[in-house]
Amino acid sequence: MESNTQRVSILNVIPMLKSIQKSNFRSEYIFVPVKKYEHYSDEQIIEKVVAGSTPLFEIIMRRYNQRLFRIQRTYINNEDAVKDTLQLTYIQAYQHLHQFRGDAKFSTWLTRIAINEALKYHNKQKRYLSVHKFDTDNDSNYDMESDQITPEEELIQADLRELLEHTVDQLPSIYRTVYMMREIEDIGSKETADCLKISEANVKVRLFRAKKMLRDKLERSVSDAEIFNFLGERCDLIVLNVMHKISKLDENKD
Repeated sequence: MESNTQRVSILNVIPMLKSIQKSNFRSEYIFVPVKKYEHYSDEQIIEKVVAGSTPLFEIIMRRYNQRLFRIQRTYINNEDAVKDTLQLTYIQAYQHLHQFRGDAKFSTWLTRIAINEALKYHNKQKRYLSVHKFDTDNDSNYDMESDQITPEEELIQADLRELLEHTVDQLPSIYRTVYMMREIEDIGSKETADCLKISEANVKVRLFRAKKMLRDKLERSVSDAEIFNFLGERCDLIVLNVMHKISKLDENKD
């Protein structure tokens, strides 16, 4: 997320901001200088927004875009849908900002709104699928299509396979060999023991240790990785769209 005042031409984001394209919203949006307010608490920012400094609501979005996107992404397996629910979250928060009393942390209050919006979308999708469910007995194409792997899924599988292979390579050889034979090649414990000239009990011990090492290494890899990032231009687009909608809400109040 940018920390300095900047101008972004709407021409660069028209494909993703149709609502702005169709309105008389400013052709250029001046982002709030985030760094200037980095020492302000959420409560101080909220107080200013409620008092009329609407543009400062951008500070809230900048602070929580990443967190809320990741949380909603756990409920909704569709990035475009998450962007929609994220915008709805901010609109709901803005409209009820005056109701925030500080009984809980603001981050908790905002996160609850995000979860509620995600659940509403999730439940709506479940109802839709229930009403429009396929008759799998009569639709011969349904099972065939549902079994097909999408290019995105293929890419994910390839990345996971590469990560696993790299992690297995890091195991000490005595554990790596047992893991390969038992888990990858599905060779029985007795045959593995015979091949390696060790006892079956030793095979089980080595396999247990190999799995634990793999689990620990994979967990460290995942914890160190920045997944589901929602920064930079993607963050900017949400800010632009929400601020545009907020400006329309404020216009309707007058």
